[in-house]
Amino acid sequence: MPNPLQAITETLAQAAREADVLPASGQATIDEAHADIEEHEDALLSAREHVYDTLWEAAERGGTLPLYAPCPALSREEDHLYRYFMDGSFRSYFLGTLLAQQWESPLTFGQIGACVLRRRDDGSVERELLQARQILAVAKHSDVLWEALEARTAGTEIVLADILEGDQLTPSGAVVDLREKATGKVRWQMHLLEAQVIQECLPRLDGDRWLVADGSLRFTPLQEMLSAGGEVAPVLGIAKNFRRDVRFRYGRGPRAQDLTLYRLLAGLPFAHRTAAFGALKGKVVFWYVRLREQGQMEYPLMGVIKAELINPTGEALPSALIDRLSRALVAERSVTPHGRDRRWHAHLYPIFLAETAVKGSFYSAEVVRSALLWR
Repeated sequence: MPNPLQAITETLAQAAREADVLPASGQATIDEAHADIEEHEDALLSAREHVYDTLWEAAERGGTLPLYAPCPALSREEDHLYRYFMDGSFRSYFLGTLLAQQWESPLTFGQIGACVLRRRDDGSVERELLQARQILAVAKHSDVLWEALEARTAGTEIVLADILEGDQLTPSGAVVDLREKATGKVRWQMHLLEAQVIQECLPRLDGDRWLVADGSLRFTPLQEMLSAGGEVAPVLGIAKNFRRDVRFRYGRGPRAQDLTLYRLLAGLPFAHRTAAFGALKGKVVFWYVRLREQGQMEYPLMGVIKAELINPTGEALPSALIDRLSRALVAERSVTPHGRDRRWHAHLYPIFLAETAVKGSFYSAEVVRSALLWR
């Protein structure tokens, strides 16, 4: 059987000709992402905003906006709003260290993928789009090495990523361990692929056919793409883990409430949503929805998800739209991968299926270890 990672193997051989190699002990070693990486990313994407004090929704007839609004489940039979579900995933392997007289660099292999599932009217789901890439991350210390690797990967599906290049998750001036930064670079490439997949899916969407994307929509490539039409695109971002060191101000005058996230969510009843707040001067609108009874959870923040919309106009969004989106989210809680994912309490099952499809397209750790050997 031919080596399924032959192109990567040949690229590694080229790297070994350009620099000395210190192989990873135990061959290719999986670099795990931080358990709360989504929360960390949320903090990076909103680093300049710590207090949210403006409600970004408009009630009908100018009524008062409550802090908590009921959003009872809106079933598929009533309104099949969410037709598409997208998630991405990645695996990162540390292969070794390249050594030269003046520099050294980790060498990291990654598999990334993004999948969109389409749900039919009968509730069954099928794969609509699936894209996968192989990543080789190395620090561009040497133009000679980089040009040799570019020549070797030309015409292949391998994406050569420079660990030293800054991105939204790791600014170029940040002091970060290069091996950790390499894993972050693989994850960043995953987010770029997610944006490509969502863009390909956009023509299939409209006001009655929405896509639910796992994770934040604040990444610059996504935000720019979803803002291009000048109106709210039918794409809703859902975060299971999110930044917790933010504060909210609700109301005006002496009766205004100053709330931490913990207090805001501790008072959020089941099948209710919070008022919608604006980030980035209203270009992003977000709110929280409780999917599960607090009495069933170990902690008040469990069973809560954060919803995000990109709002190109910057104007307040209708409460009716936010209610509709939230009610349809509550209806998605019925089936969960309990016991198979520590985030089960905040999972939407079609998102879990999309993630499973992506991971199923990856080569196993055993295949990677067997295929990527230093000769």
